[in-house]
Amino acid sequence: MKKLILLLLFYGSLLSQTTDTLFILQTTDMHGNIYPYDYFTDQPDENRGLAKIYSRVIEYRKNHRNVILIDSGDLLQGTPLAYYFNHNDKELTHPLILTMNYMGYDAFTVGNHDIEQGLFVYKKAENESKFPWLSANASLEDKRTYYPPYTIIERNGLKIGILGLTTPGIPMWLDKNLYPGVSWEDMVSTARKYAAELRPKVDILVGSFHAGFNADYSQAQSDAAGLPNENASEWVAEKVNGFDAVFAGHSHRAGPMKPGIENKMSFNYGPLRLNAGHWGENLGVARIILSKDKSGWKVTDKQGWLESVRYIEPAQSILELTEYYHKKTLDYIRTQIGTLKTPISASNARFEDTALMDLINDAQLDFTGADISFVSSFNDKFKLDAGPIFIKDIYGMYRYENFLYVIEMTGRQIRDFLEYSARYFILENGRVKTNPEIAGYNYDMAEGVNYQIDLYEEPGRRIINMRDPKTGKPFDMNKTYTVALNSYRASGGGGHLAAAGALNNKIVFKSTEEMRNILADYISKKRTITATANKNWMLLK
Repeated sequence: MKKLILLLLFYGSLLSQTTDTLFILQTTDMHGNIYPYDYFTDQPDENRGLAKIYSRVIEYRKNHRNVILIDSGDLLQGTPLAYYFNHNDKELTHPLILTMNYMGYDAFTVGNHDIEQGLFVYKKAENESKFPWLSANASLEDKRTYYPPYTIIERNGLKIGILGLTTPGIPMWLDKNLYPGVSWEDMVSTARKYAAELRPKVDILVGSFHAGFNADYSQAQSDAAGLPNENASEWVAEKVNGFDAVFAGHSHRAGPMKPGIENKMSFNYGPLRLNAGHWGENLGVARIILSKDKSGWKVTDKQGWLESVRYIEPAQSILELTEYYHKKTLDYIRTQIGTLKTPISASNARFEDTALMDLINDAQLDFTGADISFVSSFNDKFKLDAGPIFIKDIYGMYRYENFLYVIEMTGRQIRDFLEYSARYFILENGRVKTNPEIAGYNYDMAEGVNYQIDLYEEPGRRIINMRDPKTGKPFDMNKTYTVALNSYRASGGGGHLAAAGALNNKIVFKSTEEMRNILADYISKKRTITATANKNWMLLK
């Protein structure tokens, strides 16, 4: 009899429980990609775009009743399509927002490259959105947040809280005029505050963060600038109680799951962690199973994985919805601006002075009248044969939507800047390699000064034989020069100015034109480009 009672109690307990499943779908770092098309090469690309993502979203919504769709930032920058409708044709609804409204996004976390497009661009986009823009650590002086810190979504009796956080590294890269009165606070302390507030109100707590899991990537730069860590998503997952899932972005590092259903992994310790990568190459998928008893809903299982879009057909509805925008962008990128007499290539641009880098430096010097110019090679796969130069070629050789600044630097600070940059190289058994901890876009080369980089010396003592190219005399370490450099670098990005003791130096000029426009205008003015390298710098190895 006792056994019968226990069995009845056991089965009664099972019958009193209700189970349900929630799917959270994530995109991040879309960077202006709707069509499966590479506007830089003017060729189709099967491995990107919201049109492909939507095909998978449709399937999830058909097969499951509880589906949420979120994006973790960096939407409005990255392609000629995004640029054109940010700045040239601003009357229409923004194509990225039109698309995401149609796809039924539930929440969006603001990214640094969204802020970079300027106040009027990102406010227009926010106003056009049918989904909330989130950022709990975008704080105002009166302690309000510039964006809502979180949103609560209901799905068939389930309450899901989504907390948004934006990388606090923004002051390292962007001029404060782009975000007037906003301070980007520490992610961990902000998450702890709002998790405590939000957790009692919801059944599932989700973090959608525009910051990577790789906190070590730029810790030294953040510390030098006196800023909170740029990529603290993992720290939040480890140190803040209450989250069921944390979605990251910003770093473009897809994972920690590997693509493919066969490689999905269970994260039943702490919150599930997932980053969909970038450009819509993958859809991030989190499956959360819950059980409900008298005390409420409890998460009983969490799994996450990435689904590649490579072999998925794009949704025809998205292609038709944005066809006008796509065709307008093609017309734009196919506009000829000049003629190239000799081929140029970036394949070796970080290892020797090249005609391509000299072309960009010349454009910067011509526009600003500065004494010195610093540039980086942003795309080491770029090459252009002799012949017509089109707008799309400018996007290929200069990938980022930087502005151009001029600051004052002493000769000694210029040398120290170049010393810091030269950490990029490693010499092993007479072979030149690159430092895996330093991104290629953080290696700068100069024009307006002759110098050599002695790789047999330790970093910090490598820049030698600095000379004035006009007089041939030794470079004056005590003289003050005007230096042209992009807005990312001028705001402290990469840590170069901090290392040179020049982070607070006087800014004498800020362009209102983006660097790609400056470069395009320079080529248009010249009409015919005969690119050459003057070999003002070289590696000694």
